[in-house]
Amino acid sequence: MPVNGKSKGSSFERKIANLLSARFEPVTGIKQGFRRNTDSGSFFGGSNQKRVETHDLDHALFGDLICPRNFNFSVECKFYKAGPTFSAIVKGNIGQWDDWISQAKQDAANSNKKMMLIIKYNGVEEIVFVETEMPELVQVIPYKGVFGYRLQDFLNLQNHIFFTETTSKQQTQTNLVTTL
Repeated sequence: MPVNGKSKGSSFERKIANLLSARFEPVTGIKQGFRRNTDSGSFFGGSNQKRVETHDLDHALFGDLICPRNFNFSVECKFYKAGPTFSAIVKGNIGQWDDWISQAKQDAANSNKKMMLIIKYNGVEEIVFVETEMPELVQVIPYKGVFGYRLQDFLNLQNHIFFTETTSKQQTQTNLVTTL
């Protein structure tokens, strides 16, 4: 039975939103802090980039996930059946990745955030590509100026990597500790 690619992608976006929500709930104080963006970049992404010039962007949503306001990243999610060939990896020429990275960078630039591209292939754990090298992590694959890590390793980084400022919950906890 054929797999509906759009349904598979939407399901993966929800899975990542739930994963990020659980990981960062202690930071944000929000149970479902990350949600799937039902537009998923379709309004401003790709050939619709020109709409960035003609529409109010103050409340626009970019990327595949709606994230807490002070989250540093615009998140793009991709889930496909099969990964690139070994030959393409060795040559450093993976057209599909080039397109996805370009899309993720475009959404990040439009939203004034950093790029985060999460890729999953059947039978392979998730990898994340970001533009910042994380020396404390083992890099799975470098690719054309972005750095690839296991998603689980990346999510174990300290909270300040992911957020621009402390949330009110973090500030309350800090105030409680300092008054004790």
